[in-house]
Amino acid sequence: MPSPRHAVVIGGSLAGLCAARVLADHVDRVTVVDRDDFPAGPTVRKGLPQAHHLHVLIPAGQLALDRLFPGLMAGLHERGAVPVAAPTEVLYLSPTGWRDRFPATHRLVGASRELIDWSLRRWLAEDGRVQFRTGHEVAGLLPATGTQAVDGGLPPVAGAQAVDGGLPPVAGAREVGGGLPSLAGARAVGGVLVRERSAGSRLEELAADLVVDASGRASRAADWLEKLGYGRPRESRVESGLAYASRRYTLPEGATGGWKCILLMPKAPDIRRAGVLLPIENGKWMVTLGGLGGDVPPTDEPGFLEFARTLRSPVLYEAIKNGTPDSPIHGYRRTANHRRHYESMPHWPDGFLVVGDAACTFNPVYGQGMTVAAQAAVQLDEHLRAHPGTFGRAAQAAVAQCSVAPWQIATGADLRFPSTVGPRPGWSARLSNWYLDRTADVGNHDEYVARVFADVLYLLAPPTALFRPGVAARVLRGRRGPALPDAPAPVGTADK
Repeated sequence: MPSPRHAVVIGGSLAGLCAARVLADHVDRVTVVDRDDFPAGPTVRKGLPQAHHLHVLIPAGQLALDRLFPGLMAGLHERGAVPVAAPTEVLYLSPTGWRDRFPATHRLVGASRELIDWSLRRWLAEDGRVQFRTGHEVAGLLPATGTQAVDGGLPPVAGAQAVDGGLPPVAGAREVGGGLPSLAGARAVGGVLVRERSAGSRLEELAADLVVDASGRASRAADWLEKLGYGRPRESRVESGLAYASRRYTLPEGATGGWKCILLMPKAPDIRRAGVLLPIENGKWMVTLGGLGGDVPPTDEPGFLEFARTLRSPVLYEAIKNGTPDSPIHGYRRTANHRRHYESMPHWPDGFLVVGDAACTFNPVYGQGMTVAAQAAVQLDEHLRAHPGTFGRAAQAAVAQCSVAPWQIATGADLRFPSTVGPRPGWSARLSNWYLDRTADVGNHDEYVARVFADVLYLLAPPTALFRPGVAARVLRGRRGPALPDAPAPVGTADK
């Protein structure tokens, strides 16, 4: 099989940028197509509204991103990203109570989403093997010329010849005239149909050996596959009804009481409000408030502060009440866990892959999305090194595996709330939830259990790590001593 020469990535999201980085090592050139015109610096762009909200890079994500983009984490810190020693510098009110202050075992990174994405784009631009086609949208997939029909379907038809006039074509593309090429029955994808977002623009064919859809929650991959004759994927959805609102602040010296991060979680089934305070670059702090089951945080200033005041502890409110707002209050509600099971479809076209939120989205409160996207790119790289050439269903299955554990964690936590819409847990899931609740409670006071529990939540270890004999014995023995009645005191100089 000849080596692929050109790859197209649909979407300049973090998942798309990670995929582009990997593909650059396996093809001659990569083109990233995105609807937005990317800003020159680290500012929020229209196509990434979640950038207005809190993002945290957990340890597994840091490892994966540094593997893909060597030196990235050091560069983020040089540009102001804030290291947070966990658990030492994190004031954490878990569903079962306050966690003791333990020596640092992990490091989190506080940075705005726009700084992270801009740093990835800058790294790729300096690398030179990746080109960006901004201000364009993808309207569909092209069949590979000469491929056979799948399951007796119609053979693909090559696209129409280029026509004179019209807008200048995208490099490597040709304009479509006389209607769209037939997609029915193609065994392989041969590119994408693109057009500028300006009014009256013409469709153009952009040929490619490999196409990766990283276009996010609004992905149309299921529609495109149906037109190719492959049907649609099975879908799973768990909707907690989480709504959140975020604002950036400048805080007075000492406002956080010595903590770098304050995390106040809800408590199923009745307490549905949560809040997080985390430092980001340029001396700013990001505050995100969340509510489940229709308890929506207000986006007006008095309502936002009142919501913060009514959390399970007043510590976050006390930290921000005298702060100076540095942004408007932004709300967000598209927070469902939504998984499209592309990996289980009975047939799959060669040369096509779906990654990131286009394949699986998680409730963002658990901080998994960026990490899973980076891990999936690492998995794709390993797959392509083991199986050079085009990719198909085996690659889709490989990257989908990265979502299995995070999906279990996110949906399992969300389904504890009776207002969550989704398949109710059976007896085995209820038993597992009981064990996890007990693990969290013991981990508030047991340093060893806390570390293993963090390994799982930070996606450094599989959930089965919590059932190892040494952990299980401590969990089943139960918490020693009473729960902390008040928040622990911070340390003056945290372990790094």
